[in-house]
Amino acid sequence: MKELIVQFIPSSFLILFAIVSSVSTVFSQNLPLQQRLDPKPLTILISIDGFKPLYLDRGVTPTLNELAAQGAKAKGLLPVFPSVTFPNHYSIVTGLYPDHHGIVNNAMWDANIEEPFQLSSHTAMIDPRWWSGGIPLWVSARQQGLHTSTLFWPGSEAKIQGVQANDWLTFNKSMDAPARVVQLTQWLNRPREQRADFATLYFDDVDTAGHRFGPDSAELNQAVAHVDQAIGHLRENLDQLGILPHTTFIIVSDHGMVHVPQANRIPLQAVLRPFSKVTIEWQGAVTGLRLHGESEKEVLATMQSTPHLTCWPKSQIPNQYHFGSHPRIPEILCLSEIAWITTNGLTLYHPLGQHGYDPANSEMHGLFIASGFRVSKTKLDYFENIEVYPLIAHLLNIRPEKNDAQDLLFTKIIHP
Repeated sequence: MKELIVQFIPSSFLILFAIVSSVSTVFSQNLPLQQRLDPKPLTILISIDGFKPLYLDRGVTPTLNELAAQGAKAKGLLPVFPSVTFPNHYSIVTGLYPDHHGIVNNAMWDANIEEPFQLSSHTAMIDPRWWSGGIPLWVSARQQGLHTSTLFWPGSEAKIQGVQANDWLTFNKSMDAPARVVQLTQWLNRPREQRADFATLYFDDVDTAGHRFGPDSAELNQAVAHVDQAIGHLRENLDQLGILPHTTFIIVSDHGMVHVPQANRIPLQAVLRPFSKVTIEWQGAVTGLRLHGESEKEVLATMQSTPHLTCWPKSQIPNQYHFGSHPRIPEILCLSEIAWITTNGLTLYHPLGQHGYDPANSEMHGLFIASGFRVSKTKLDYFENIEVYPLIAHLLNIRPEKNDAQDLLFTKIIHP
């Protein structure tokens, strides 16, 4: 398997890793003596979008496996509902369910905001009105006197309560994993009092490959190997900077991924043909419908009679999803059976890998590894990803904001 993975790594990728290795040596040569002798603690929150825990068993993740063996690893990290990227990333850094922080999906509509929320909209990314329902860790940390660096975390481009991280960038998907490691290393190559106490790092390679080629593909394994190597080079750079011994790694993913055959499509336009006013706001694993005056009872009955869907009016979404009170959630919500999706009929094919399903389904579970400074070697059961928030607040010694977590982790994995 290792030989197979190496074949897929392009020469440009190997060249970039050579650059990462060389620049780390330059960084270390310029390192102040005080920083080498007395480094302050650093907590790095790393997200590998779409990474299933089972990917650790594919023989292509030596760095992640080593970090897990040396620290704390969970059986799985339970996403919030819906199990998609933006709600989960914001829940991780706020400790809130989407119903409370307001990022209820990757696409949203709000009557009080002129432009819809879409991942492709830079205006939405920087508009604090979308994000103001929660206060992320980097804002609280800055307000309490710490330095922060956020590399591509959802919400980090907006001024929340007028505050951003000390370091941040507009999301650039073309910046690959090695370049992101170089950028974060540059931010951390500073005198002690100017360097971040808390940093985030986001990789989308695995999610992209999972959607395009499916979770069981060679291309997915290649993406997993690339990210693992990037994290390995980050460790090497931190070692060169003299701060690795005092660095705590919190490595998570927002959700898993499941293969969806092309035949497993539910054509919503055909199902909703009798209801011309209804708009399809969400589609895929989770369907959201705006009624615009159509009968809720009749639309709901039609949707409930459609195979492979479970549907509710917004007010009756089951309690375990902690979802349904926020005004950005449409009037009717449907959850697809695993490995089925709804479509609006505008495309003939859908991505082979999908997520957004019931967080309790093992295919949707994410990754959790804590390793490094102060982390005990232990194995953890499943827990919700909102629990990561108070854990990091403890590590940073900051006062957490009001949140939905139970504060389950700190005493289990962190030693004095």
